Amino acid sequence: MRPALREASIAHVLAGDPAAMSRNPASIAEWFTVCERHERLAFMAAEDKKAAALALFHVGSAVECALKAYIWHRERFNQWPDKASRPDLYRHDLRELLKISGIEPQPTDPTAPGWLTVLQWDRNQAYDPKRMPRTVARSYVEAAFGKDGVVTWLRLTLKNAI
Repeated sequence: MRPALREASIAHVLAGDPAAMSRNPASIAEWFTVCERHERLAFMAAEDKKAAALALFHVGSAVECALKAYIWHRERFNQWPDKASRPDLYRHDLRELLKISGIEPQPTDPTAPGWLTVLQWDRNQAYDPKRMPRTVARSYVEAAFGKDGVVTWLRLTLKNAI
């Protein structure tokens, strides 16, 4: 990108130009598209000794997207609400999104261990400079995307809505 063009783009973003700002997914399927991107990155990072900690960030982001898809379905949105009308949907708090979704995992559910694992996620962990063992990263990936993973369950639950 040429410097003048980059500066103009940055100026538009800083000025709050809506066209320069990112948008939210416009359907359940689009939420799952973003979820799948994070899933792919989580799998790759979990196998990289130096990037394993980033797997946790992408697992949490994927679960967030899947929960937002579920909320969309449950609340029968025609479009994703703006931040002013539903600020509760703009927090990166999986526990809060789980409450909003109405999902109440039971201790006997096959997904219960996965929920216990992914609900430990905190977006700020992405800034922790310490290395994470790959086994820990893989356990988060499994909790989200494994056979009894929470994203796997959310996908199957919404299969007909996508």
